[in-house]
Amino acid sequence: MTKRLVIAMTALVALVAIALAVPLAIIVANDQRDQFISRLEVATLSAASVLSSQPRELWAKETQDIHESTGARVVVVDTNAKLIADSSDSTLDRAFDRPEITKALEGFLTTDVRTSSTLGADLRYVAAPVVQNQQVSGAVRLSIPENEVTNVVRSTQKWLLLFVVAVMAVAAVVAWLLARSIASPLRRLAGVARALPDDLALRASETEGPAEVRSVASALNSTAGKLDGILARTERVAADASHHLRTPLFGVRLRLEAIEDITTEDAVRTEAIAATAEVDRLTHRIDQVLSLARSDSGSTSVRRMNASTKVAGRIAEAELIANENEITLTSDITPDLWIMSSEGTVAKITDELLSNAMSYARSRIHVTLRREGRNVVLVVADDGPGLPVDEQVAVFQRFSRGSKAVPGGSGLGLALVQESARAAGGDATAETSPLGGLAVRVNFPTAD
Repeated sequence: MTKRLVIAMTALVALVAIALAVPLAIIVANDQRDQFISRLEVATLSAASVLSSQPRELWAKETQDIHESTGARVVVVDTNAKLIADSSDSTLDRAFDRPEITKALEGFLTTDVRTSSTLGADLRYVAAPVVQNQQVSGAVRLSIPENEVTNVVRSTQKWLLLFVVAVMAVAAVVAWLLARSIASPLRRLAGVARALPDDLALRASETEGPAEVRSVASALNSTAGKLDGILARTERVAADASHHLRTPLFGVRLRLEAIEDITTEDAVRTEAIAATAEVDRLTHRIDQVLSLARSDSGSTSVRRMNASTKVAGRIAEAELIANENEITLTSDITPDLWIMSSEGTVAKITDELLSNAMSYARSRIHVTLRREGRNVVLVVADDGPGLPVDEQVAVFQRFSRGSKAVPGGSGLGLALVQESARAAGGDATAETSPLGGLAVRVNFPTAD
């Protein structure tokens, strides 16, 4: 914005300045030329008047004085066009027959420009008669090279050009200052808008910048406040619901375990065990919903943590379940990989991926944690049925399940993984596993 405003304002001022300077330059050039010619005419008439009042013997000295005062070449001839005096110290007593001299001897003031064969350049001249006793007794001519007139005009044009350049420079500086006064509050406002998804408590300044920017800041703050309230209420409702559901579910689980212990009927014990598993599954779903609500609110704080230690710890706990299901769980963990993440994110993602893999793996799960460039990458691969390529993106949507999904799932696990990874500045993708099944790849930005 600043660059465009500076260019636009400078260009506009330049066009206006040029539109004014061009005709002004023409007028000034013509005026300078006319003034120069007028001064030369006045000097010639003055010279003729002075020579008319003096005897011919003094004309040579007077010619030098006129030359020194005007800078022009001064030539004086008698009525026969014979050279009497010349400020250029040329040979005297010779014919100086020129068209302007002839006109002057006829009693006319003559001014014009002609090409001088002697000088090889254009010559600006003024010739006037010298009158004594009411008769023409001679003629005087003042002349200068035409390029001297042109140099005076060009000097004036150069000053006009410098004026235009100075006006453009001043316009550019003013435009830059004006653009900064507008753009700086906008940049700060944009910075707040970019940071709001991570921290809805941020607010933009409503006292800086033009009225329009302050109005936008006020609207942004109002919207952020409403969103903050909505997400806070959503998280609070989810937390309350989780609390109120967990308590009775825990009571139901205790009763089911008691039934398992005291019943002597195998069928009753089998149903009690199945019901306990359903209670555990429902409790896990409640935890997932609560995690998603917290992810939506963006209220979790981020800190530096050792991803290698977290992942290794979750794998150690999952090995017991893997052994019970006769699944070989292997891992390749690079030590001391640090990332920036909220508390519990790495553990939650690892648990979800391992739980998902154990639901589909036939006999093997392999976990890899390594550094790739500026990312720390976690890959959980299994040898299950896998996912068709056209479902590997949609499976991360909430409540979306693959065509080969086992019964009983909710479609929230992988959605929770991806949203948690993105909240930490990374992402999650699905691909075909080297083991033949599904591999979920999660990357986190490194903390260093």
